[in-house]
Amino acid sequence: MKKIALIFLLLLSVVFCLEAEVLSLKKIRERDYNPVILSKEFKQKIAADTKGRNDMEIVSYCNQKTQELLTFSTRCEEFNDKRKTKMHCVGYARVFSTICNYAFSVNGIKGRAKPVVGYVYYNGMNLNEYSSLLPEKWKNFTKDHDFAEVKLSDGKTIFVDPTLDIIQK
Repeated sequence: MKKIALIFLLLLSVVFCLEAEVLSLKKIRERDYNPVILSKEFKQKIAADTKGRNDMEIVSYCNQKTQELLTFSTRCEEFNDKRKTKMHCVGYARVFSTICNYAFSVNGIKGRAKPVVGYVYYNGMNLNEYSSLLPEKWKNFTKDHDFAEVKLSDGKTIFVDPTLDIIQK
């Protein structure tokens, strides 16, 4: 069983290093959304960095900013935009959604981001079906994975997973 788990972890490592186009996301349900608190200085930075950008440029910026601010962990710390914060996928989706909604707001864009729960697919294969092969502390990553649903100003919906660096248009 250890060999199978090790092989699966190796496969996951390879998958996450590949282009995002082979990974896809499917929403299965809503997640309660409680925004994180952003410092005044960070809000000013977001406003300055996103000034004049369109909604897709803002989404890309917020995805990158979330990755810069967070480091993946099976345990979450309280968010602090002045240092790296340990979070799992629920935290990544929450932080991304908060930053994105603030950037949309200060730029007058009628978009909205919110965390959702769903599945991660690799070339059509639902990775969630293989969670039983993972060590106990990693099972929820594929069983109950969070990412963000973003409604753009044109009404189109996309999914963004800042944990895996996926923007699915």
